[in-house]
Amino acid sequence: MALDGRTAVVTGAARGIGYAYCRRLAADGANVVAVDVDDPAGAVEKLTGGGDRLGLVCDVGEPSQVDAVAGTVLDRYGRCDILVNNAGIFPFADLDHMTIDLWRKVQAVNVEAILLFARAFAPGMRAAGWGRIVNTGSGITTTQNRDLAYMTSKGTVHALTRALANELGESGITVNAIAPGLVATEGFLGRARTNGPTAEEVFARVTAMQTIKRKSVPEDLAGALAFLVSDDAGFVTGQILHVDGGVTRTGA
Repeated sequence: MALDGRTAVVTGAARGIGYAYCRRLAADGANVVAVDVDDPAGAVEKLTGGGDRLGLVCDVGEPSQVDAVAGTVLDRYGRCDILVNNAGIFPFADLDHMTIDLWRKVQAVNVEAILLFARAFAPGMRAAGWGRIVNTGSGITTTQNRDLAYMTSKGTVHALTRALANELGESGITVNAIAPGLVATEGFLGRARTNGPTAEEVFARVTAMQTIKRKSVPEDLAGALAFLVSDDAGFVTGQILHVDGGVTRTGA
């Protein structure tokens, strides 16, 4: 298969988009390391494919835990070939209710973890002359959304993606981001809402702005990932790929 012998590390992997990524990578033959703050062991057991599978519990907002995961991966596989930084949190707070602790937690999980994992695995990718880093951005950066900490974090993810692409390109490592629109994941559907529109009302509004008039599901992102980690995408780097049914074309 296309990814036979490659080792992929996916964060935020126990459910939703991250688990869809794991399924696709495993089906394409990769060794898959699923990393999540919730134990991903049960999800890992369901993966199919010829590669090895490993589930690791990690709060990616804690540098010591990131270091522990990196050590386990390098000890077991020698290197990480494909790094998929998908973990993210999105607690809502407007300016009047934002605390510095909440702000820093969102940036630690959504942004700093990307830097830490890239720093841990880039040396092995450089040595091999091949590597793929794919980050989860967001179409929210093009909208009028008021999700202060999350929107800021995803704008930073896009900038960090380009900065890493600039630095690592000569080493055979590509760095890109996939920017989903609104996706029907457990995280979004289960998000606490004290007021404002329901999840279904939000989906109805966003779907109306899309060219493709249906809800986005995690599997919509997996094909984009499969391309970006393939040899076919060897000349694609520093890109933010919007996979959103066309909603960002409106600039809404």
